[in-house]
Amino acid sequence: MRRIVVDWLPLPVLFGSYQLVGWIGREMGRPSADALLLGWDRWLFGTDPGVWMVGHLPLAALGLLDLFYFSYYILVPVAPWLMYLRHGRRTLWQFWITGGTGYLLCYLLIPWFPSTPPRLLFPAFAYGGGPQAVNLWILNLFSIQGNVFPSAHVAAAVSFALCHRRFDRRLGWIFLAWAAGITISTVSGGYHYGVDAVGGVAAGALAEIITSSFSRSSSVASSRQSKE
Repeated sequence: MRRIVVDWLPLPVLFGSYQLVGWIGREMGRPSADALLLGWDRWLFGTDPGVWMVGHLPLAALGLLDLFYFSYYILVPVAPWLMYLRHGRRTLWQFWITGGTGYLLCYLLIPWFPSTPPRLLFPAFAYGGGPQAVNLWILNLFSIQGNVFPSAHVAAAVSFALCHRRFDRRLGWIFLAWAAGITISTVSGGYHYGVDAVGGVAAGALAEIITSSFSRSSSVASSRQSKE
């Protein structure tokens, strides 16, 4: 029982860290980064990408993307559970380290870019529907009540997927497709700016590069020691 508690302790730690980052950001009291992030979006995409998607996608597609956004809350427990089930406890901790690094990269930046979610700036995002209503209900209860740059949702989804791909390429591609849906949904629903999503992808990929490189280096060192 103790081992199970230890193995799954990262989940509440990650949630608590998210709340702590929100508190730190509020205490820092930095000026709003709304104009900065909007400017980056328009420079990178030539428009406000979320508003553009709302104007060009049918409501059914927007609802489907909102389901992808909701699926993040399913991904967080399912991805580590499958890693443990298929590859064992030691690999589970490599997974936690990879995902934790992705979250950490985001959490180090979030307090410096306090901003308002696009859904609160643009009326276009009030397109309604059950999936959106559920997402907003969850955010109202548990979010830090502000936008985050980079997107920790995206960083986690990408780092989880790439870590799975390290051990099982086929399953990794499935998780990458899932991560792509979550990434797009953060923008289409106005939950994030486009650059938040891009930053999240970068953070997730960097987390995998750092942790997989460290893992390979450790394996090589252990192999050399065993031969000696």
